[in-house]
Amino acid sequence: MASPINAAAFDKPHWVLLAKGFNWSQLDTYFSARGGMVERNGGIESPNRTSLYVGNYYYRFVDIQAGADSQQGGSWWIDFDQLTKIMEACPSRGFNLSQMARAFLAVPWEWNHADGIVQAVVQKPLDAYEGKGRPVQRGKTYLGASPIDGGGNYPGNPNVIQLFIPDMRSAWRQALSHVSVKPVHDFARRYRNIIRV
Repeated sequence: MASPINAAAFDKPHWVLLAKGFNWSQLDTYFSARGGMVERNGGIESPNRTSLYVGNYYYRFVDIQAGADSQQGGSWWIDFDQLTKIMEACPSRGFNLSQMARAFLAVPWEWNHADGIVQAVVQKPLDAYEGKGRPVQRGKTYLGASPIDGGGNYPGNPNVIQLFIPDMRSAWRQALSHVSVKPVHDFARRYRNIIRV
């Protein structure tokens, strides 16, 4: 079996800390003697390493105006089963797909507008950390200042398994094929029978 193209990232401890919800700008503090002062907000509760399925589609909610390295090169992804959980929850809550994704994945508006979605096939071996998402609460890394967030917390949905792909910014051009980036409302039209809002 071929080695994943991001295998070297799993030897670097900062990637698992990012997967756990620690802030990139605070990692120097984490590795110092004052490590207990670093805020953990969001992320995956207990990340486990997993291999993604070559030939399968994976999905990522993004800011539609962002560049390709931020969209395809971002670390946070989900598979189709998890996307289906989000879509199926839309009718009962009266949320559109973007709102439901931010609610279930615990992604405040000030972090990511989630008004676009990337769909891509993994074409080369690629590993990720996977697990249940953690809630996001107001603090140093989420100010709750946007009126869209309303200053509220994001508990997320622990039944939705999230993927954090280390070093994706360096790997995505080699790892992905059949890449499509669409506004969420355009993507949602294909699944009207599920979303219905």
